[in-house]
Amino acid sequence: MRSIYIWTTRLTLAIALVGILPVPNNSSIVLAQSKKAKASQASKYAKRGNSKAKKKDYRGALSDYKKAYKLTPSSNYKKKVQQLTSLAKKQGGTKSSKKKPSKKQAVQATAFAKRGNSKAKKKDYAGALKDFQKAYKLNPSASNKKKVQQLQSILKKRGNQVASGNTTKAKVPRLSDIPTISPVKYANDIYNIAEAFELSSRNLARATHYLDDTEKKKVRRIKTMMAPSTGDLENAARTEPNDIRKQVDLARDYEGNSRFEDAKEIYLKLAAQNPFNADVHFHLGSFFSRFGQMTKARHSFDEAMDVQPNHRATIEAMATLFGTKEKRNLSDDILAKSAERDPSGPAQRMQTIRKNLDDRNFEYAAKLAQGGQELFPRQSGFIYLKGRAFEGLGDPDKAKASYQEAIKKDPTHHESYVALGDLYSGKGKHIYAALTYGDAIRLDPADTASRFKQGHSYFKGSEWGRAASSWEDLLHYDPHNQEVRSLLPQAYYILAVEYNRIGESGVGQTAFRKALSVNKNSGQWLPGSMRTLGGFYRDKGMFRESLAAFQEAIELKPSDADNYLGLGITYWKMKESGLAKAAWTRSMDLDPTSNDARGWLLLAGKISG
Repeated sequence: MRSIYIWTTRLTLAIALVGILPVPNNSSIVLAQSKKAKASQASKYAKRGNSKAKKKDYRGALSDYKKAYKLTPSSNYKKKVQQLTSLAKKQGGTKSSKKKPSKKQAVQATAFAKRGNSKAKKKDYAGALKDFQKAYKLNPSASNKKKVQQLQSILKKRGNQVASGNTTKAKVPRLSDIPTISPVKYANDIYNIAEAFELSSRNLARATHYLDDTEKKKVRRIKTMMAPSTGDLENAARTEPNDIRKQVDLARDYEGNSRFEDAKEIYLKLAAQNPFNADVHFHLGSFFSRFGQMTKARHSFDEAMDVQPNHRATIEAMATLFGTKEKRNLSDDILAKSAERDPSGPAQRMQTIRKNLDDRNFEYAAKLAQGGQELFPRQSGFIYLKGRAFEGLGDPDKAKASYQEAIKKDPTHHESYVALGDLYSGKGKHIYAALTYGDAIRLDPADTASRFKQGHSYFKGSEWGRAASSWEDLLHYDPHNQEVRSLLPQAYYILAVEYNRIGESGVGQTAFRKALSVNKNSGQWLPGSMRTLGGFYRDKGMFRESLAAFQEAIELKPSDADNYLGLGITYWKMKESGLAKAAWTRSMDLDPTSNDARGWLLLAGKISG
């Protein structure tokens, strides 16, 4: 009993003490512990966020700092969240900015993916890739991305070639068979697309005019790209009969359309109605000179000098008129007349420059031309003559710069375009030469020499469609030009061969018919065609076709040393040095004066220098 009493007493005393002693608040303890835990966790998120930010994973860092801020909304965390939000947007946006594809987009993506799988089964990997790229764009899912990567890998291994299990190469006709095709068969073929072929060829030729405009945008106005029609010009001339400029524009248009008599009537009428206008006499003289009527031209230029002794256009034309003896005499006489009327004018100096050019005093001529340019800045002829002097000094770069300067100063300076085209041609820049000759032709549609040069440049540049277009136009102006009648069929024949080779037999047949229509005597132009083809195929690395073409040329004309020369070069490119030397030796046998064959043999070590 005593022990029970003792324990009861102790319990009572303990209860009493609890009521007396202070007891800590349980909720405050929990709160303190919670804050400490959150701060610790937030610090961990912040630390991990900093690590991600250093690796430029701004979206990941942003996510961690958002969690840190949620746990401990301090100003530091808030500032960091703002910074990372900006960085994440620049990098590509946050996860929240990524929009899920709409229902419509998802359906479209599925359709593309389905079609892509179908193409892939048929081994059309390029087509399949395009479809899956579209699917991925609509729905950037992991599966679409993986499929794009797989198809890209397949195409890379296959050399980026479209592989189709059912595709077979078209049979390429043998070059050696082409010359034996019956002309009658071609001529009588009902498949005739000549008009379309000719139109496309002409459009291509004309389109090249604008290729160099992006570089300098200088010499042509917008109206040249949108040229008025003949009807528009006729209406303008009829409405304003006293406007000389409009009358001349119409006359030039008539010249461009081979209405030469109509053009002449306008020039004659202008000269009669405006006897005291030097410009109209100049235009009439220029018309006569273009057609070789030099006596009539002289009378018109004389009239221009009588009215205005320093008429700029006439002096310009005379300063740049070279060529035949008759032309030289005309220019010298007109310049002399101007110099006599005004010894202080530009004509006297131009005469002196021309004489020094004739005497090959090129350095002095260049100095005189520079001085003339400074004295008479409006006369582009001095800049042109300076270019001629630099050419004589063997400095084509300065000559080119001079011609370009003359053109910049006067976009209508015809002779500078011709001289610049000749420079390009001499440097082997055949396409640029052709484009520049085209500028000269636009200024003077009756310039048959530039038309021929343009066609020849296109021909050398392997632009045979454009070459044919240029020479067709030339035949329009000069229908009896024998050189063109020999070269033009070559251009058409080469087009025929190329089109046949790629399976466009209809266009090829049309081209062949056009060749025959220009010159039925194929023996005159066919050997040259085959030789040109041989060189063309050799440059493309098609040595089998090149050999076939040269062998055909030899069969057609076995006495032509150039055929063996070309054959030898092809063998040399094929590393068949023995066959190459044999061909060049044969070329020298046929033409002992052939420096080309001798040069190749020297290169090959067959003969000594």
